[in-house]
Amino acid sequence: MRTFLDLVGDRTAVRRFVGSAVVAILLRAGVLLLLFPLLSALFSGFPADAWPWLGALIAAVVANWWAEQRLFAAGYGIGFDLLTGVERRIRERLEQLPPGWFDARRRAEVQRTLTTAGQELCTSFAYVVTPTVSAIGASFAVGVGLLLVDPLLGAVALAGSLVVAIALLVGGRLLRASDASFAAASNEAGSRIVEFSRSQRLLRASGRAGSAESELGTALQRQRRAAVRLLGWTVPGNLLFTVAYQLMLLAVAATTVHLFLDGALDAAEVVALLVVLVRFLEPFVTLSELAPAVELLQAALRRIRTFFDAEVLAEPSSSAARDLSAPAVELRGVRFAYPGGPDVLAGIDLVVPRGSTTAVVGPSGSGKSTLLDLVTRVADVDEGTVLVDGVDVRQLRLDDLLGGVAMVHQDVYLFDGTLRENVAAGRPGATEDELRAACAAAQLDGVVERLPDGWDSRVGEDGARLSGGERQRVSIARAILRRAPLLLLDEATSALDVLTEQGLVSTLERRADDSTVLVVAHRLSTIARADQIAFLEDGRIVECGTLDELLAAGGRFADYWRLREQAAGWSLV
Repeated sequence: MRTFLDLVGDRTAVRRFVGSAVVAILLRAGVLLLLFPLLSALFSGFPADAWPWLGALIAAVVANWWAEQRLFAAGYGIGFDLLTGVERRIRERLEQLPPGWFDARRRAEVQRTLTTAGQELCTSFAYVVTPTVSAIGASFAVGVGLLLVDPLLGAVALAGSLVVAIALLVGGRLLRASDASFAAASNEAGSRIVEFSRSQRLLRASGRAGSAESELGTALQRQRRAAVRLLGWTVPGNLLFTVAYQLMLLAVAATTVHLFLDGALDAAEVVALLVVLVRFLEPFVTLSELAPAVELLQAALRRIRTFFDAEVLAEPSSSAARDLSAPAVELRGVRFAYPGGPDVLAGIDLVVPRGSTTAVVGPSGSGKSTLLDLVTRVADVDEGTVLVDGVDVRQLRLDDLLGGVAMVHQDVYLFDGTLRENVAAGRPGATEDELRAACAAAQLDGVVERLPDGWDSRVGEDGARLSGGERQRVSIARAILRRAPLLLLDEATSALDVLTEQGLVSTLERRADDSTVLVVAHRLSTIARADQIAFLEDGRIVECGTLDELLAAGGRFADYWRLREQAAGWSLV
């Protein structure tokens, strides 16, 4: 219910639902309890005494019908509010989470939750929550009412209700454990399906295009076994409920017979009481039928709760004022480690002057891409400070920080839309001339001419219809179109041929007159054009300076440069 209250935006609707539930429960209990005096009078020696009770019962039934309609209308209202708003609320929450939070398992959970949460919660509130609240409340209210008929009978009925409720909870716990296993297996299968579809070229090249013997096949088998276990664990839960229900029925019947033998009840009252008790037990059957749906609903709510309980990047209410005379980027004593792992960066100090190009160079795994991630707050430092325009990035709102940054990743992600839409994502309000100029600067115009529908050609999911180099050019065009004062390049030209790369580097250099470029690079042509080179190794900057200074020093960078020069002349024979 706490999760529901977090997701329902209209608290007036919640209060209306609670009020309607209380009224409907009391009236429903009143209808059942009125059967006792009505039937007692009807089977007594004076049947005419039943007329007033019959009138009261008819009035209670009409009032109960009206209250039930109000209750279900309120439930539907909350359900439709969830349908229209839950995806938006979850999406807003996801936007606040650090990108590092989204591992393979959580990506599958996010996809499942965003595509099903609204519909699940809408239908569940109307068809599961409302009947469950009504059944539980009515049973309790009738049990309290039976205390007025006879304290012993009422106590036995309430105790029996407690036993049945415990049986339902235990059965639900058994089902919940199996559902968690099934959910984990389903999430793994979902992520493996995505992985399998994306790696088709590699799998076919290695002769492993089939899914049966792959990780996907293993994941699907695990999912099937989990589904069988999930179905199997419903049997013990149902059996436990049946035993508890029968014991309660036996206890209530035995108590009624005991009261009759002791003379506390006459025959007419016993007949009336048996009818009332049968109706009293009906909500428990309803609860048993709803139990699997309740467990599935709880599983959906737990998935949603994981997003709301995850730690988000803290943002100030307003951004601090920037100092445009300060370096564009500065790192002071930065240390960072991923959860549970060793330090990726340790004691990093780096100044990136405004209007310059700084190349970050080093062996694989030295922390180069992580350094760029800290600048854009993909994650926050464990120690030290990252400053942009003289301001700690944690004192800037994310919109303000990222609004002045354009980034090109080595692994480019493109939307399954048109080429125009993917480039225009850099600045949706750009004019047609600006769009074409950015594409020309990124040498993308040849790609536009090659595609059958030109600008309106769809690139496929993740840009599957484009080559790796073409996808990188789309990403570079998108970055150029942003006209951001800070440009971050993470191996942005790794999939391009040498001539294309040289043209793009020249274009980016011309842009450096009014922007700052921080580039992670391996190619010598990119490194040689940088105003400053920082050599990163084992999470530390071991050397920093111009190309001539570092070569003259004869240190680690000089060794790296020499090896790269030698590798440039290698050939396969």
